Amino acid sequence: MGSWQFGVADIVDITVVAVVVYFFLRLIRGTRAVQMLIGVAIVVVTYQLARVFGLFTVEWMFGHFFSAFMVILVVLFQQEIRRALMRVAINPLSGGNGPGKVLLDEMVESAFSLVHRGWGGLLVIERDTGLRHLFDSGVEMDAPLRPDIIQSLFCPDAPMHDGAVVISPDMAGGKIVAARVLLPLAQANAVPGNYGTRHRAAVGLTEETDALVIVVSEETGEVHLVEDGQMGDALSSRELHQALEQRLSSITAGSQKGSSVAPGAAG
Repeated sequence: MGSWQFGVADIVDITVVAVVVYFFLRLIRGTRAVQMLIGVAIVVVTYQLARVFGLFTVEWMFGHFFSAFMVILVVLFQQEIRRALMRVAINPLSGGNGPGKVLLDEMVESAFSLVHRGWGGLLVIERDTGLRHLFDSGVEMDAPLRPDIIQSLFCPDAPMHDGAVVISPDMAGGKIVAARVLLPLAQANAVPGNYGTRHRAAVGLTEETDALVIVVSEETGEVHLVEDGQMGDALSSRELHQALEQRLSSITAGSQKGSSVAPGAAG
């Protein structure tokens, strides 16, 4: 009887599986997929109990369920699978070691300049997942991120005020790469009834990508940050600055030193 030897290949095998499971659980954390995963786990436990106690009808029924398990898994987790595959792609517009505090200040000031005007807006910050596939619905641009340009785009009398602007970080503090972009809408029940299409669009995009979306409400003047399909509470300018700093720390770390720009407009 041969003895089993634990080698380097086994270590690599276990490590790869552990990493895949870790990132899958991290991906679905806080989403509706968690409840679906719990449901699948209950089905598995029920099937095993049916085998142990000889419940042949239950075993037969769940046995047929597991024969089509992979198809069922893809249907249940299609959104999470699509999101994970999109994140594998390298973002051609990503700035790498980006602009840092300048970007944060311009983003906050741009958002609250709309609040002060009483206008609504959708500001999408592109991260690892590329958003170029959305540009066909809007207009590609190459403009610096500045509050006056954001105001001109979201002015109700402007031809491009509908939709969202997409912002990509660069060394100059960020640039607007597209405007009047249509975003995928979340299901109606995914957003509270007192929020409108802008908020549904922000939630819908962040369910599919790792983008951050700043939503400025025209009706209430509130500013929300949306990430991973979750919309946070209304934020002041300082709170928005801090929230963006935490989430964009990978691109702000290299430029925190030597910057003396104030944290944005007052909330």
